[in-house]
Order: sequence, then C-alpha cells, then structure tokens
Amino acid sequence: MAFSWILPQCSKFDLEDIDKIIAAAIRVLEKTAWTIDGTPEFMGFLSSFGCEVRGKKVQFSTLVVEKALDRIKQEREQKAASAQAEKEQILPTQIEFSTSGQALWCSDPETDQLRAATEKDLANLCRVINSFPGLDRSHPTFIPQDAPLMTRELHSFVTIMLNSDKPYRVSAYSPEVVKYFVEALTIYYGSEKKALTNLLLPCKVWINTPFMISRETIEAPMEIRRLTGQPLVYNPMPVVGIATPVTPAGALVLITAEVLGVNVISLAVDDCLCGWCAAPLSFDMKTGIHNQWGPETIVIGTAQTHIAAQLFGTRPSVRATLGTGAKTPGAQSMCERSFGVGMGVLAGIRSFGGLATLAHSDVGSVVQLMMDMELMQAVAKLVEGFCVDEEEMAEELIVELASKGAVFLDTEHTAKYFRRYQWFPELMDRRVPMSWKDNPATMLENARKKALHLIKTAPNKCPLDQTQKTELAKLLQTADKELGEAQ
Repeated sequence: MAFSWILPQCSKFDLEDIDKIIAAAIRVLEKTAWTIDGTPEFMGFLSSFGCEVRGKKVQFSTLVVEKALDRIKQEREQKAASAQAEKEQILPTQIEFSTSGQALWCSDPETDQLRAATEKDLANLCRVINSFPGLDRSHPTFIPQDAPLMTRELHSFVTIMLNSDKPYRVSAYSPEVVKYFVEALTIYYGSEKKALTNLLLPCKVWINTPFMISRETIEAPMEIRRLTGQPLVYNPMPVVGIATPVTPAGALVLITAEVLGVNVISLAVDDCLCGWCAAPLSFDMKTGIHNQWGPETIVIGTAQTHIAAQLFGTRPSVRATLGTGAKTPGAQSMCERSFGVGMGVLAGIRSFGGLATLAHSDVGSVVQLMMDMELMQAVAKLVEGFCVDEEEMAEELIVELASKGAVFLDTEHTAKYFRRYQWFPELMDRRVPMSWKDNPATMLENARKKALHLIKTAPNKCPLDQTQKTELAKLLQTADKELGEAQ
C-alpha cells in the first residue's frame, strides 16, 4: 500500500498544566468522601484495601491513593518499556461500525413522528441490521415500552435472539433478571456452561458524578461478576457545568479525581486497574439538556485524553463521535454526524458506534441507520489508501492515449479498476440539475424508501428451531410473572 493515513498530532496540552490538574485532582480525591451504597461484599473489598468506610461514606486516604498511583506508574512504565518506538503509527485501512443505544422512543420510519418504541420496532431493526455485511451492534437501540417494566431488558434480549443471526449484548439492570438471561442463552446454546461462557452482560458500574455510586448500579454487575469471573468495569459520564465546574480546567480536575478514585475501587475489588474510563458530556444552559456532541464536548473530551496519556501511557486523540441531538433524521443529524466522523477519522479513530440513534441515544431510527451506513461506507472508502505498481501507474496506457484526448473511460484498465477506487453513493444524489429536476429526491427521501423496503423484505436470520422459540416464549411469561409479583 503506497498511500495510507497516519496518526497526526491533532492537539497540544501543556505538560505543566496537565501536572497541575493531576495534582489538584489527587488533593480533591483525598479530601472528598464518596457516597457508595454498595453490597456488603463490595464494601468489604473497599475496607480490606484500606479505604475508610463509614456506612455509605467512603474516604480514600493518602496511603490508599498512593497505592493506586504506584500501580498506575508501574503499569505505565511496563507499557513504555514493551512498546516499540515508531515515528509514525500506520492506521488500519478498515472502518468498524456498530449500532447502539437504549432508546425508549422511536422515530417512526414512515412519518418521523416520535412514539414509544415497541418489540416490533426492535424485531424490524434486527432484520435490517443483518442485511448489512459488517454492521455490528453493542446496545439494542430500542428498549420496548410495550413490555413489562421489570423485564424490558429481557424482552429486548429475547427479541434480538428471535430476529437475529446470533445473540447481541443487552444490559441487565437488576440482579433478579440476570438468571433469566442465563436461562435464555441455555435454551439458545443447549447448555448452561456454554451460556455462561457466552453471557453478553457487561459488568458495568455507572458512576453518578460527583463521587457517588448507587446500590442499583452495583448489584447486577456483582451478580454477573460472580457468574462469569469478569472484573467490574466503570463508566463515569459527568455532565460538565452540572456535575462538575463549568470551566474546562475545573471539570478536568473533578473528572481526573473521579477516574483515580474508580481505579482505587477497581484495585480493591478485582486487583486490576480500569484505566481512563470517563466520557464527559456538556450541558446546554439554553435548553437544559446534556449533549454528547458539540464543540465544547469535543474540546473537553480531547483534553482528557492528554491527561489519560500522562497517567496511563495511552495516546492522545480527538474525542469525536457519531452523536447527535437531532430527534429525527435530517439536516441536523447528518451535519453533526459528518462533523464528528470527519474529525474522528482524520484523528485516527477507526471504530464508530451509535448508528441508528438520535437525541443522544434516546431515540432510535431505521431511516437514520440508512444515512449512517452511507456515511460509514464513504469513510471506509476514504481510509483504504491505494497501491502503486506498474499496472496501476498505467504508464504505457498514458503514452498510448494521452494524445487522443479524454478517452480513458473506454479502456479495459478503467473497467478493471473503477469499482476498486470509486465510491458509488446510493442515497446521495450526484446527477446534474437538469436530470435531477425531472425526478427529484432528497437523501432523506431515498433513505426512507430504502428503510421501508428493508423492513418489509429483510429476512429473519434467527437459527433457532420452533422448540427453542417456544421455550423462550415460556421463559418470558415466567419472568414477567415472577418479577412482576416481586415488584
């Protein structure tokens, strides 16, 4: 490959200022008690590690913080010693992309009107996703609101199993529902052992910034940890200006203190670091809503990667995503999407999630997915690079034809290579105006037409037989009854 993209230095953060922020964060962490409503086992881990536990209040002493900082330093030095020095990092020539979200709302594919998401919406989306080669998924996109409250995540999981080529991840938010996920996978794989091996539930503990962890975010991950042996992972999503100071410097001090505290907790519970795990959002004072996209979000997200690099030896990068505040597919969603993806891919990002989501993942849309895939396919073509060899330089062909004018379109060389090096949009329109006006259509209209066609025609690739499907239906009925009564 003669032409390829490399990772440029996209931003700069003065090391002296980074050290000031880290030092202030350490002081904040040592002075500020956390509020943690953990299980007895969880709180016991913290106490045994040396944390001062008084009821729900947890204080990280200087000794405990230094223990974590020493471990961080050791692992950073090991990483630096084992890493090969490279002047240039050659980036992958492929793009990875996935759907995500846990939306309670659906942007109706026919009208764009917002309504409660249903199991049918999720089933349709599953079949549509399977019609795109290479399209992965993390979260289910829709959480059906026509399912019972206490088992909605289980209904999401079973709906995916019944309408997809394989099970995909759905988060469980209560310890009681976890066993039903295991039972569902046991039906799918035929054995509980294989079910536990393939249990897709993340052991994720959500942090309520500043410095708070509630019982409901600990119980389910601890049960999953017990079943699978996975270490807990942690996810602070601080909203700058609400959960932190509004100034970037102040926000970074609090975020860094919280990340360091989470690493103390991770060492106490699982004897491992979790690294930099924060995903800060901004707050719109005008509308009173958090934002996953916007210049202020990108700035604070990018700045934190420099602090992460100083602490954990990672590489600074631009934090740009597919996030959008738009509630329906259209100009705003694609403007924000394209801005984030463009910045991200040029900064070295090669994996993008959040396809099919709107309104910061609160809304799901099959129509938006069509436009997202067009954007991803364009980016995939962009990062491929190209080859230089005798045949592709086409020297003899140029000598033969250049004097005859622009006639390369007629050659076998063009017929052989044009599909490899050209991109053919399906939804964007490249026709000349005189041709377009006789049959006008916008990208949004084309996306809607394609979405409705796939909803009707995309095959169900579920590999389960009728007996397994019946068993899953019975499992849902049992869970609805048992967990509904327990409510």
